[in-house]
Amino acid sequence: MIRWRIPEWGRAVFRVLRREVSRFAGNKVYLFVSLTGPLLSFVLVVNIFIAGVPSGLPVAVVDSDNTSVSRQLVRMVDATRTVRVYCKLSSLHEGNEAVLRGDAQAVLHIPAGFGKSVMKSEGSGVVLYINNTNVLNGGLLQSAVLSAVSTYSTGVKLQIAMKGGSAPEQALEQVYPLRLDTHELFNPYINYSYFLSSALMPLLIALFTLLGAIYAIGIEIREGTSDGWMKAANGSIMVALTGKLVPYTLLMLVNVGVMHYILANYIGFPVKGWWGSTMAAQVLMIIAYQMVAVVLVALTANTRLSLSLASAYSMMAFTYSGLTFPVLGMPLIARIIAYIFPFYHWMRVFMGQSLRNEPLATAVGPMLGLIAFIIIGILFFPRLNYVLSEPRFQHRT
Repeated sequence: MIRWRIPEWGRAVFRVLRREVSRFAGNKVYLFVSLTGPLLSFVLVVNIFIAGVPSGLPVAVVDSDNTSVSRQLVRMVDATRTVRVYCKLSSLHEGNEAVLRGDAQAVLHIPAGFGKSVMKSEGSGVVLYINNTNVLNGGLLQSAVLSAVSTYSTGVKLQIAMKGGSAPEQALEQVYPLRLDTHELFNPYINYSYFLSSALMPLLIALFTLLGAIYAIGIEIREGTSDGWMKAANGSIMVALTGKLVPYTLLMLVNVGVMHYILANYIGFPVKGWWGSTMAAQVLMIIAYQMVAVVLVALTANTRLSLSLASAYSMMAFTYSGLTFPVLGMPLIARIIAYIFPFYHWMRVFMGQSLRNEPLATAVGPMLGLIAFIIIGILFFPRLNYVLSEPRFQHRT
């Protein structure tokens, strides 16, 4: 009979793992950063972006013409999903006050004589004053009002052409001599939840992974228990980190499963490519951020400072992810900085495989980028070992 003998390093990993589980059970912070925090954050993100697209943005109308023609235009603007006519005012001064108070996001001004100019086929126009402090709201309002005005203008031109004796088909060709056929390839519903939820949830995974790993390692320094940790690992920093980080890695994978379930079944995020590459990149991202935690603790030997740096580092990752502003459009230095965030490499795999169905070969480069972070973290193992064994670093907060 063959007897399987567990090697000494395997028994050491199990000792560290058992020690970590016992510490986990007696500390609520561990539970929050590894399970409760991410799940609560997912619920918050889903509820914020549950509508998908902002709608009912308040717009004040100053109708100086006050004719049936101008009122019809106001009704068409109000009928759009994005716009809600907040009120009708008598002057632009009142409209300005409404915007300053925050009651309205824009003011639509219809000048006097608008109806007569339209009926006589003379040039006329309306003016939209937008509060563009929020670029997203401003862009949506401009697009919605422009669409309503264009539709109204087209209807007027069609009526004039048909009154001149043109058949409906001929009139339509006169009004629309050139047409634009638009196809939204990867987000056909213009759903902001698609790209915001799909970015914020993985970012939260990265944030809690980094904070959790720093706390798990740093608490040993703060409480002065590094010696017991290393003794359980037979003095091997590789064994010590493996046994300590395995439970948090598994819990983060549980969070990852919940995240993908929410994205696919609740938000309706499409999965067009091979899911295996996405999950492999997800595992690499978790380990990469754990290695970033190793680097921060090894360099600072200070738990509090490491947590502060980690929070800033994680939040900057969203800026350089390329979702809110394309990385290719950034200055050269910004494009280089984007590569120092594991989240950027993860998003390239996630968006490419899930949303765009890119060839699998395009995921190789970003995955190698994630592996590079892991290698860098391993290079800092000796420094971390020194910090853990040096008495002057113990009991640092």
